[in-house]
Amino acid sequence: MSAPTAPAIATILFAHGSRDPAWRVPLDAVCEQVRLQGKGPCEMAFLEFMRPELPEALERLAGQGICRIRVMPLFWAAGKHVNHDLTAMVAAFRQRRPGVVVDVAPPLGEDEAVRASIAAWALR
Repeated sequence: MSAPTAPAIATILFAHGSRDPAWRVPLDAVCEQVRLQGKGPCEMAFLEFMRPELPEALERLAGQGICRIRVMPLFWAAGKHVNHDLTAMVAAFRQRRPGVVVDVAPPLGEDEAVRASIAAWALR
């Protein structure tokens, strides 16, 4: 019998974080939906105020044998947190774990389907 293999790809939903624990409830619900409908693990990660922070989530997945991780920034646009903070954390992780591929998606506001969904919500 062969050993089980790790999923090919994991997803991290990366958000800012808040001091209010209730703030993350809808994000955890989205993460659970991705986990149930996807083909690999999905975790939340935060810039600050909440755990896990992004470096911790990346290391945990890599420690599970994940070789490819998608980071989905739950930010409206590519400001300082996406262009500087996220980029620096991913670069540091890539140096520590050169065998793990990390892909970073564009922020939410750059996705046409997200913009269309928000417009449909506003028009209801």
